[in-house]
Amino acid sequence: LLESTIYHRKLKRKVRYKTLIRLELYKLIKHLLGEKRYKGLRIWW
Repeated sequence: LLESTIYHRKLKRKVRYKTLIRLELYKLIKHLLGEKRYKGLRIWW
């Protein structure tokens, strides 16, 4: 299931669910460091 791919609108390419999770973790880290406000992933598919 984590190896399945979907088209990511902002990146304009296919990504695995595994990659989506990693991208969300990067956003959380930036939020915790105070660099950027966290805005969670909104499922569009």
